[in-house]
Amino acid sequence: MKLSFTTLGCPDWSFEKILTEAQRMGYPAIEIRGIEGKMEADEIEYFKPGRQQETKRRLADHGLEMCAFGSSINFHDPEKKAQMIETGRRTIDVCQAMGIPYIRLFGDKIPEGRSVDEAARLAAEGIDELCGYAQGTNVGILLEVHGNFNTIEVMKSLIAQVKSPRFGILWDIEHSDKIYGDDFMPFYQTVRPLMKHIHVKDHLRMPDGTFKLCHVGDGDIPIHEIVKAVLADGFDGYFSLEWEKKWHPDLPDCDTEFPFYHKFMEG
Repeated sequence: MKLSFTTLGCPDWSFEKILTEAQRMGYPAIEIRGIEGKMEADEIEYFKPGRQQETKRRLADHGLEMCAFGSSINFHDPEKKAQMIETGRRTIDVCQAMGIPYIRLFGDKIPEGRSVDEAARLAAEGIDELCGYAQGTNVGILLEVHGNFNTIEVMKSLIAQVKSPRFGILWDIEHSDKIYGDDFMPFYQTVRPLMKHIHVKDHLRMPDGTFKLCHVGDGDIPIHEIVKAVLADGFDGYFSLEWEKKWHPDLPDCDTEFPFYHKFMEG
């Protein structure tokens, strides 16, 4: 089992501390979602030309790789498509230079009045364009199960419409749990053929129908059952802890969550 954590969980850590702590806790990889306050790939100081080789050496010295880059690119607003494509192109260039194998993006919302197939088509068109730009690189494009893109219907439609072999799925188990709860297998079987990466977190299913993020293992998501099923099918990607400390500062600190997650997953 390959474990990582996203830097979303440690927004106040320096890059050096991220590397040092990941190595100390026994993680083989980190997933990049912002470093030292910079969220765009081409704005991160350590990824800029003139710093790239030094950064890669520092990672190697700590026995680490970068398993994915989490972008904010989304394709639910046609008016922003050109902007998202341009951001995606720059991100692909940086990830290729830095040896990062995947870029995460979103389909995300299905606005009122738009059908599932229409929303999936918008996402598929953007994904295909970025996959085309990535031809000749070692970078793949992953759509995260997130927002309204968390049902069997929309994922089936999207998968049918994306043509590129560079496309894959990032399964965020928390977002599909909001729809399917303990009955996760039908959704998993839908995304399994294209699944390259998994985000792990936990939540409580509240009586009023809402969900509250919580300490991994204290919530209602059947994490161990999901992991067992995925590994039994030969999944060899990363199970990456997405501790959303940057967006939810009230969550416990990563100092306790990162080491606990490693023990929880291997326990």
